Amino acid sequence: MKTMNKLKNLRRSGFTLVEIMVVVAIIGLLMSVATVGIGHAINTAKAQTCAMNIEAIESAKSLWGLENKKGDNDVASEDDLKPLLKNNTFPACPKGGTYTINAQGTRATCSIHAASATPGTTPTTTQ
Repeated sequence: MKTMNKLKNLRRSGFTLVEIMVVVAIIGLLMSVATVGIGHAINTAKAQTCAMNIEAIESAKSLWGLENKKGDNDVASEDDLKPLLKNNTFPACPKGGTYTINAQGTRATCSIHAASATPGTTPTTTQ
């Protein structure tokens, strides 16, 4: 009789296949929700970085224009702006786009993100 009770207790000590499958399904569902959220956060961060890069280019462009007594139609080159930017390097778009400096009176643009992007907002993406 004691042996029968021990065998019954051994069989009930583990998890059933259905219980394990339910746990795996729940974990999969949670992972899919987390992946979507992380992807959105990454895209938002890249767009905000692009907006900050455009602001840095605009600031450097204004300084270049003031220092060199340039008008609204004059265009600075990347080499002109590098000494005025952090680490003497022209910023790169985090999504692989290219920045167009444009003339003094026109805002710099990105080939991927909207030109009207300003820090603190989420720029729209054209691709």
